[in-house]
Amino acid sequence: MSGVDFINRAIVAGEERGLRALAPLELTILAIAEAEVYCDKNGIDALILRYGIETLPAFASAFAEIGAMKVAPSLSALVKTRVPPEQLLSAANDLITGRVGYRYERIIAYVEARI
Repeated sequence: MSGVDFINRAIVAGEERGLRALAPLELTILAIAEAEVYCDKNGIDALILRYGIETLPAFASAFAEIGAMKVAPSLSALVKTRVPPEQLLSAANDLITGRVGYRYERIIAYVEARI
């Protein structure tokens, strides 16, 4: 199976079973994909509304796994406040929509090194 095939299957599995039912590599892929989609379309607020602020550590961990070292701490910072200030939300959203510190090719390489 190629990295791209695994990524596509992980996304489908996540849509069918949810974040909590995924294996670690699948969770990493789905968390990144969901963050990108929600931030691109409706903003990080929509991601938090969908999954809850308590799940952001899993999202931060996913970005750290692929080496997105600016995205991961920006998500972790959101968890530290009960109601994240707009400045932190906007910064995290901008990092994700800008794909800062990573590209799709890095995700594929990450997956292919683990399957």
